[in-house]
Amino acid sequence: MRIGEPRAARRLTDPAYLRYQYADDERLRVRIETHRRYSENPASFTDWVLARLAVTAGDRVLDVGSGPGGYHAGLSRARLIAIDLSAGMLANVGVPRAQADAQALPFRDASFDRVLCAHVLVHVPDIPHALHEMRRVVRRGGRAVIVTNSRATMRPLFDMQNAIAVELGIAEESSVAARFGLEDVDVVREVFPTARVDVYEDAFRFAAAEPVLAYVSSTFVGLLPADTRAAYLGRLARRVEAVIAREGVFRVPKRSGCFVADV
Repeated sequence: MRIGEPRAARRLTDPAYLRYQYADDERLRVRIETHRRYSENPASFTDWVLARLAVTAGDRVLDVGSGPGGYHAGLSRARLIAIDLSAGMLANVGVPRAQADAQALPFRDASFDRVLCAHVLVHVPDIPHALHEMRRVVRRGGRAVIVTNSRATMRPLFDMQNAIAVELGIAEESSVAARFGLEDVDVVREVFPTARVDVYEDAFRFAAAEPVLAYVSSTFVGLLPADTRAAYLGRLARRVEAVIAREGVFRVPKRSGCFVADV
């Protein structure tokens, strides 16, 4: 980790924080369910990503950092292998799987037709090395799809959270793309020169504060001391409720997408 990186960036690779987040899929599922229930774009983001992966029957597909396997239902025609660094994340995955590190993929060169890596590289200490590992295992004529967020995503919510952190003297920042985002196309093209960036625009629409608090509680906020956490969430609730009273809804624009890299 580079000296001087924001605390939000350092947290994303901190082993203790990653154990808290991903020893099982409880907190991740809270966020997944929030996106499912409160997003305004009617098009499925999962289907949007899978369309870019463009898998055909019999393709060998590697899901790097699969989590609980959210993309796997759409890959039933593929010969799919899932890896994740967390054994807990793999516990309920119903395809061949292995506990492995994205920085050291346990596969031979050119083993796969497609590689999917969705919202994972933000947590990988050596991002260029992980990209080289994905490039290594994709055959010539294959494709890697690397999913991430933009650094501009969810700014209204993160700005609220960061203001509250300052008020409470908390040395924390809120971000989901502090280390790797759609803006990092040059990093990807160092390994995949033809990579393109596809953007998916969406927004949360919250008519009440409760789902916002549930989402935020599944992040680093859940690790705060109980009294600090209560103060943090109370201040956030008041801010969100004020926006809803004024505007009828708390709308939080989201920008995410993927790098589509042909080999």
